[in-house]
Amino acid sequence: MIKQKLFFGFLSTIIVLNIRVVFSAQIPKSESGIPIFTGASRDMETEKERKEQMSWENDPNLRSAILKLYITAASAEEVFGFYLQAIGGKEGDYYEDPVNLSPGSTTPVSYEIETYNEQDFDDAMYDSDFGESKHLGKWRKDTLIKNRKPYKAGQWIKHVCFEWGKKEANSDLTTFYLNIFDNSFDVVPNEYKPTTEIEIQVTTSKSEEAMMDEIDEDMDRDTESLSRSLASHPPTEKVLGVPLYPGAKFDAANSAGMSTGNDYAMYLYLINDPPAKVVSFYEQKLKIKAESMGNDQYMIPLKGKMPVPDEGLSIQPNTMFGGNAKTVMTVQKMAGGNE
Repeated sequence: MIKQKLFFGFLSTIIVLNIRVVFSAQIPKSESGIPIFTGASRDMETEKERKEQMSWENDPNLRSAILKLYITAASAEEVFGFYLQAIGGKEGDYYEDPVNLSPGSTTPVSYEIETYNEQDFDDAMYDSDFGESKHLGKWRKDTLIKNRKPYKAGQWIKHVCFEWGKKEANSDLTTFYLNIFDNSFDVVPNEYKPTTEIEIQVTTSKSEEAMMDEIDEDMDRDTESLSRSLASHPPTEKVLGVPLYPGAKFDAANSAGMSTGNDYAMYLYLINDPPAKVVSFYEQKLKIKAESMGNDQYMIPLKGKMPVPDEGLSIQPNTMFGGNAKTVMTVQKMAGGNE
């Protein structure tokens, strides 16, 4: 009976400890929430060099980017164990797109592990400056066996990458990477110096909605600028490549709206005469037969072939712009073709 009580007491203790381990894992929602391995020191010099390699400043959709590097003499296995308990995680290429999250939520943490493999333990030869030869593969494996507790039987960690994401309150997307690198063999090929690098990357990118809003704002600014320019300097007959229809009224605002972001410059005119009369005028002036597009709409090719000429003159009823104009005439020119 006493043994049975002791067993259940021991079992309860294990369960409580396991619950504490699970509950202690918290997914960080910011860079400041990522714990730093005890005793690790900041490597500012390498950090600066790596930041320069990232070229983050060239990404217009990046709101912020943080990179921090730490070095510790602890083994990669110890560091991995620390972070697995601190932030949790599921092994494998498990990724959930944070776009589908509700604002303020995070994805689960996933991680992938790269261990030393048989190729790392190949018995390659190395000639030192002193003419000595080393059996590096065997030496590396023997060194790991002697100095490090394996991650799994016969497996030692070379690199671990933790990854998770967060959708911010404004729908921006933050991505977290926590890399653990074993640099213990990096000093010289035949020297072992326990060294683990911890790299923290946190980047916040604009949401799709924010990017689209910025594109729209840029286009609006470009359209307004082009509209003012066209209003003060309307296209001449030389620019258009066709004579102006008598009484045609140039619409700078809608011409700018149709041209912005387009590979073509579009010059729109409102005419009080019906489409048939406008078509007759241009057929006589240009000596080109207009092609009917249906519903009283016509196209006269100016450059290239129908049905989609490189440049053309379209004539159609005014069903969009109101007023007394009966016809909308648009001259389509290749952008930069008249510079």
